[in-house]
Amino acid sequence: MLPINPDVLKVIEACKVHARDLYRGAQELREQGLPNLAYHLGTLALEEIGKAQLIGMQAMSKRDESSSWFDKQLDDHIKKLFWALWGPMLRRRPDMKEIEALRGLASTIHENRLRGLYVPSTAVGFIAPRDAVSKESLDGLMNLVEARIGMEPPTPSGEYGPEDLELIQWFSSVSDDPEKRKFLFNSGSFEKMAELGAREWLRWLKNSLDEADAQARAALDKELKRTEPAGAEALEEKWQLKIRLVSQSHSIRGKDLKPWNERVTWIKLFPAKKNELIVEFRLPKIIPLQGVWWMGFGYANAFVAALNIGSQGFFWWYLPSHISEFYESLVDLENKIQATIGRSPVLKIGWPNAVLDSAALDRVLLCFAMMPQPDDREAHVPFNHYMAGVALLAKTDVFMQFESQSYGAFMAALKSGMRQYGDQSPEEEFDMAFRRFTSSVTSDDAFVTKHLALIKAYDTRSLAAGAITLSEVAELKLMCDAYFIGAFNRLGLERQKNEGEKTVEGQTAS
Repeated sequence: MLPINPDVLKVIEACKVHARDLYRGAQELREQGLPNLAYHLGTLALEEIGKAQLIGMQAMSKRDESSSWFDKQLDDHIKKLFWALWGPMLRRRPDMKEIEALRGLASTIHENRLRGLYVPSTAVGFIAPRDAVSKESLDGLMNLVEARIGMEPPTPSGEYGPEDLELIQWFSSVSDDPEKRKFLFNSGSFEKMAELGAREWLRWLKNSLDEADAQARAALDKELKRTEPAGAEALEEKWQLKIRLVSQSHSIRGKDLKPWNERVTWIKLFPAKKNELIVEFRLPKIIPLQGVWWMGFGYANAFVAALNIGSQGFFWWYLPSHISEFYESLVDLENKIQATIGRSPVLKIGWPNAVLDSAALDRVLLCFAMMPQPDDREAHVPFNHYMAGVALLAKTDVFMQFESQSYGAFMAALKSGMRQYGDQSPEEEFDMAFRRFTSSVTSDDAFVTKHLALIKAYDTRSLAAGAITLSEVAELKLMCDAYFIGAFNRLGLERQKNEGEKTVEGQTAS
């Protein structure tokens, strides 16, 4: 191998020296009672060690296309930490205890460093930066930095051949894939690393993933060529599809989901965090590969609509985050204090505290069961409008507000729903149908008059600025919910009656 450019060696040595300087600075800050700042300098020392590792690897790489890969590594804090931690393992065989200790450590170190650098912008769960780094965390980091500095990252030599460098670059690239990372860093993989050593482990990883990709391609080819199943086989479960929903209105408890899971076979519900719900759909064989996305999306949308209607709350794939502030930090330079100035009122509906309990889930089940069939597109019009209203609520933040548009979507859902389910005749004005419906849910005539005026102003494009706030949107959404729950109750009773009549006719005929 050709000798390394002396200028490169100079940079590598400078990284080592700087890492030692940063470590000494971290020691001083720890003694002065500033653990968060000591943690930051210790982290920077590790980054310099990782940088030295990367620069040495780059010097030995003769492939022009590798330059951009190294640039990305050198620009990424977590990647530099990763190579500081894992780089030495490429030159020796580590034991399992060391491997397990390093699992996910690069990300953890970076997150700890950030918590110790910046004052949170909200009082919720507030922790001052100086208190964000514990003595145990700092001691662990300092011991790690001291050990890595003691290893003296080697000056590049002929240790890495072209194949080794290709494997290292491949490993770093696939480790960015969340799904493949589960395989790379599971306990079975690490046992293989301890057994084989780093180089053979990398080859084993690549061969395993290449084989898995080949099997996936073969399965895809087989799936595309399969004939449509018939009879009982067509209804056998084949596809499992999961979505995660988050609620601004309801908390989720596992015990409340159990009755649903005992009754419903192909949609399972699981709690995640306090306000997050995992929904698992199990779709049958009759759905071909080409239709999985569309059918899955259709069922997911129908379920989310039923969940919002039945719970009379707010569930979506995500919630708006910037509902009061747009900045990361605000400092009063004159008084030298951290300030917090937010939008008032915040862009959040004041939902009452609620739980997704068995009563709410019974309504959700009713709504989902009474939803139009997937191929009945015209019957889905009210629910398309309804879902647009919920989506616009989820997108409303300080950067872009959609209160009026969301209100208009719920208004369209209510109008089209009342026509579809026979609560407004073709010759009747909406005002009359609306008053007849609302008389069954509220006696507040001022409330009804307010919304009729807003609906008329929306229709005639004469809305005054600020006339519709999130409060009015929430009120109209709740009216939509009440209307659809009532319509679905009627449909359910009609369906039971029809099925009962069919049973009687069958018994008479026999």
